[in-house]
Amino acid sequence: MGESASDPIMRYGIITPAHNEEAFITGYMQSVIRQTKRPDVLVIVNDHSTDSTAAIARNIAQGHDWIRVIDHHSRPEHSTGSKVIRAFLHGLHYLDAGQADLPESWDLIAKIDADLILPDHYFQTVIDHFGANPDTGICGGVCAIMQGKKLSPEKLTDRYHVRGALKTWRRQCYKQIGGIGPFYGWDTLDELLADYHGWKTAVIPDLIVTHRSPTGSDTSPLKLHRMTGEMFYRIGYDTVIALAASLKRYRMTPFLLSSFCTFYGYIEALLRKPPRLVDDAQARHIRRLRYRRMKEKLVNRNRN
Repeated sequence: MGESASDPIMRYGIITPAHNEEAFITGYMQSVIRQTKRPDVLVIVNDHSTDSTAAIARNIAQGHDWIRVIDHHSRPEHSTGSKVIRAFLHGLHYLDAGQADLPESWDLIAKIDADLILPDHYFQTVIDHFGANPDTGICGGVCAIMQGKKLSPEKLTDRYHVRGALKTWRRQCYKQIGGIGPFYGWDTLDELLADYHGWKTAVIPDLIVTHRSPTGSDTSPLKLHRMTGEMFYRIGYDTVIALAASLKRYRMTPFLLSSFCTFYGYIEALLRKPPRLVDDAQARHIRRLRYRRMKEKLVNRNRN
């Protein structure tokens, strides 16, 4: 299915969408430059920034021929789940068109957000995991935010889920799932489709990445919860799974109301019936997977 641990060193590229990230872009790029396993190429996609993001990135890139800064002209307003992915896909097209030194030859591709600070060994650890586990299709560390003087994993952290801010895909897996699309929930659907095609998603729990601008900080929490509920419908969840997934969100802001809004978003979608993102076979697999994981959690909880 993929490379083994004895295969040659994997080639990897990073694509980083960046919209008005002047406060974070320097720290992020320097953390990539410090990687013990440097990427073959880092593509910074300046996504219609109105601040000095592009100028800062180009200034840093001057001393590193493996860093490219390209422009993507999109709408200036924020669009949760679509704007950033359109910028990522623009960067991926740039790579696959042979405009950087990684045309149709990469082993791994990563989407890393510009508001992260990576530990120096981040990609060496990820690559080692891919090399040792040929059935891993998606891998990443854990996003954490600074609370006082301590880094704490974000509330959305899950042992089955690599956050969209720091995903790395194996090439074969990315191609087999049909890539990712510009819609809210893309970073859940890709993992479900990877499982459908026989790939595993690996979260490395002690690989901690500093997230300097927490997810959803520029979008209404209630709107995000309702969008999540609709996403549950679009990826094939039934009512029981959607309810269970909604209840898990009770600790998120606003407390308790987050669960209600999420499930309300699902019921609203169930009645309105927006287009599904999966076919019938994929939806059945996703439901079986979710029920199996729910059962595993119950069993483990009873044992403890």
